[in-house]
Amino acid sequence: LQTEEYARAVLATGRPGQLESLLAARLERQRILDWEKPPLTLVILDEAVLHRPVGGDAVMRRQLGSLLKFTDHRWMRIQVLPLSSGEHPGLAGAFNILRFEDHPDVFYTEDMMSGHMTANPETIKEANLNYAHLQAAALSVKDSAALIARVMEERYEHRTERDPVA
Repeated sequence: LQTEEYARAVLATGRPGQLESLLAARLERQRILDWEKPPLTLVILDEAVLHRPVGGDAVMRRQLGSLLKFTDHRWMRIQVLPLSSGEHPGLAGAFNILRFEDHPDVFYTEDMMSGHMTANPETIKEANLNYAHLQAAALSVKDSAALIARVMEERYEHRTERDPVA
C-alpha cells in the first residue's frame, strides 16, 4: 500500500545498493490490487506509522492520502491499531496470513535480511489468534479512515513559507 516515494524512503534505510531492484519488486507486487477480482486484503496498521515522518511531510501527506483512497475499495479494509492499545502481538513484527481456496493457508513474515514462509498448521493457528486480537483492538474501518485523515491534516498539512509552523 506504499506510494513509490514512501517505499523508496523506507527501502533506502536498509540496503541502498539494492534500492532500485527492491523498489521495483515492491511496486510490482502492488499490481495484484488492480486485478479485476483482487484478493480480499485486510490490513491493520499501527498508529505509529501514521506519525513517523518517513520521507518528510510531503511524502507522508501523499502516503496517507493514498491510504484514504482505499477506503472505498471493494476488496480492501484498512484498520488502525491506536497507540492507546499499548503492547500487542504486532510489536514482534509485521506478518501476513495468506488464505487460498484450493491450497493450505500460508504465514509469511520478514525481517531486515530475509522472509520466512510456512504452512505449518500450528503456526497458522497462532497467527490467526494474534490477528484476531489485533483486529479486536483496532479501530473500525470508518474510524480508522477518520484518524488517517485527521493525522494527515494535523501533522502533514500543506504549509507555504508564509504559513509558519505553530
